[in-house]
Amino acid sequence: MGRLAGKVAVISGAGTGIAKAAAVIFAREGAKVVVAELNEETGAEAAAEIGDAALFVPTDVTDEDSVAATMEQAVERFGGLHILFNCAGGSAPEDSVVTEVDLDVWDRTIPLDLKGPFLCCRFGIPKIIASGGGAVVNVSSAVALRGNHPAHIYSAAKGGLISFTQSLAGAYSAEGVRANVICPGMIATDRIKSRSANQSPSNRRAALVSSWKAYPFGSGEPEDIANVALFLASDESRMVNGAAIPADGGISAY
Repeated sequence: MGRLAGKVAVISGAGTGIAKAAAVIFAREGAKVVVAELNEETGAEAAAEIGDAALFVPTDVTDEDSVAATMEQAVERFGGLHILFNCAGGSAPEDSVVTEVDLDVWDRTIPLDLKGPFLCCRFGIPKIIASGGGAVVNVSSAVALRGNHPAHIYSAAKGGLISFTQSLAGAYSAEGVRANVICPGMIATDRIKSRSANQSPSNRRAALVSSWKAYPFGSGEPEDIANVALFLASDESRMVNGAAIPADGGISAY
């Protein structure tokens, strides 16, 4: 029996990166997986790679109707919902300090990184409760644990996600829903590797990438975070609720 046997999971952003790695691992551990992905090409490819245990549903996590429809399809196809892994998100290369950053970056970042998990929880948690309980796993960032990152908008969004997760844990524990948040460090997703390769050495964010790589265990693989999510999604973590878990190779400890 797999660690998630009999469970149904919705994973946002599961066409690529950490979320795709989680979709593959969750399915391997016995879960039925909804690949909730905006990019139809990568979403369909991820679901096809997993096979019959996966359903691709085109999903815009910033759109209320889209998210609601995804949760409905999860229940219709697989008979319930037990795990919500909110992984869709990302930072903008133009993000910077508060006195310099363009407000357009705020208008793009906050909906994706904060409103998205909010909407997924809004429509997913009632389905989890109706299915007998389960787990919400959100993805924040190590930058939310340190106040020295130059991307102020991304830091604000991910910091807010920690507080939001803790609020969820308090509000829904009596109904059998646990909520925890992972704070990854630098993870070698295709998006991050592509961005790093295209940056000038003089760019502050490129310099940050270089400094993080200098730390032991500072750079991880998508599977490293997916394995943390697997633990939090499984019954093995029954006593873990409202936790913000660094998975950053120790960066937030320095």
